[in-house]
Amino acid sequence: MKTNLKFLIKALLIPILTCLLPLATNAQQSSSNTVTHVPASILLIGEHPAISEVDAQSAAVLIAAEFRKLGISVGEPVYETSATERIYRITFRSLGEKILVHLSQENPPGTIIAERQLWISHIEEMIEAAPRLVTALVQNKPIDSTVDMESVTEHEAEKLNKISGESFWNVGIFGAFIPGTDAAAEPGYEFGWSYETPKYAVGTEFRFSFSDEYSFRLWSIGGRYFFNSRNTSPYIGGGFSIFGGNYDYYYDDYYYRDSYYYDSGDNSGMGAYFVSGISLLRLTNSRLKFEMRVDRPFFSLPEQDMMPITIGIFFSQHYLPGRGGCLSF
Repeated sequence: MKTNLKFLIKALLIPILTCLLPLATNAQQSSSNTVTHVPASILLIGEHPAISEVDAQSAAVLIAAEFRKLGISVGEPVYETSATERIYRITFRSLGEKILVHLSQENPPGTIIAERQLWISHIEEMIEAAPRLVTALVQNKPIDSTVDMESVTEHEAEKLNKISGESFWNVGIFGAFIPGTDAAAEPGYEFGWSYETPKYAVGTEFRFSFSDEYSFRLWSIGGRYFFNSRNTSPYIGGGFSIFGGNYDYYYDDYYYRDSYYYDSGDNSGMGAYFVSGISLLRLTNSRLKFEMRVDRPFFSLPEQDMMPITIGIFFSQHYLPGRGGCLSF
């Protein structure tokens, strides 16, 4: 009985498996056939009057290779296509000895949806330029953000043009006022050097002033901002200084009539200053400035605080290297 049952099961399973196996195979093949096949993108070689055919094709091959590195399937570069989507185009334009490489994504052809461009000095620089152009286009980055020490082009490495400026020797006289004392319009002197652009100036100066009651001397470094680029301009500025000052004290001796005792106090340290004024004759090789300045030391003298306020007039002469100093006009 058991033998007949086994025989009956085998007799039923064999026809069933024979029927189902081809169906399973066909289903598997159908499933594999339904996987979406994404056709390769097209890389077009556009206008290239700046370079030869061979160089244009070689440069396009480098671009195509960089697309593949980023997982984008790109066929061999061609000059024409009937496709209407997944189009990339590379073109070359010349300006003097420079070459402008332009890489764009188009959909449909002729309608640019993304683009990047880079200046190169010669076609061999496509070796460095190709990875940057493709990365910037695919990852939607500015082309400047893709540069590193090994991919900077000669055009980017050229000497930058600078805003022109002028060097000046500066001399001046001022009157000093010391709040809390009788010092008013006491004479002081300044000399220094500055570098000026139409909008900004930086400089350094030595200043000193003295009287019977006080004296101060300082060395400062700072900057100024001009409110316009015309012949006459107001300005403000400030900076830091190394400041030294002292007071002299005279007082009556109550025991000996007409006698005076003398004492002094001094200190030195860091300080800061604020300045405002007006600059004249800015279109010439000389300058004339009227200026008010407040110096604030970061310390106090033993018996008296000191914060000089000065008002003065200053003359600046254009300095040229090789000329005989600040007095050579």
